[in-house]
Amino acid sequence: MARYQPMLAIVISHPHLVGRAIDLRFIPSLETTALMLRDGLLLRHTPDGAELWCDAAQAAAAQCVVVLPLVFQVFTRNARLESCTHWPVARPLRYVCAAGEAQMQPETLAGSGASRRPLLTVEIDHRPAPDGACALYRIALAAQRPH
Repeated sequence: MARYQPMLAIVISHPHLVGRAIDLRFIPSLETTALMLRDGLLLRHTPDGAELWCDAAQAAAAQCVVVLPLVFQVFTRNARLESCTHWPVARPLRYVCAAGEAQMQPETLAGSGASRRPLLTVEIDHRPAPDGACALYRIALAAQRPH
């Protein structure tokens, strides 16, 4: 029987929602879904983000993997989150982590055009830790300034 362990965690924080679930759903891109199926990775939603889990036996083998390109669109049904958040650039925001940075910063995501747009997109070029430790990626949303 496979024993799974967290490989990476994405944590999203918001000053107005401290201690409460943010109610986010991470939807992997088609390429990320294919990678997850190929490598037996599991996506688990948490109250403040998501975790990607891997088989402990495969984690040791994954150390030779150079980079895992991961892309997730992040959606919410929490209208309060959308209205109480300061969006520094036009939504959806794009968070990119390519060099093991822990704190991810927003960029503009061009050309979405979808009727149900995601809040943000997370792109991580994840490099598994040599010791199999869980990597932590943080996104801090800012509160809307009072008018």
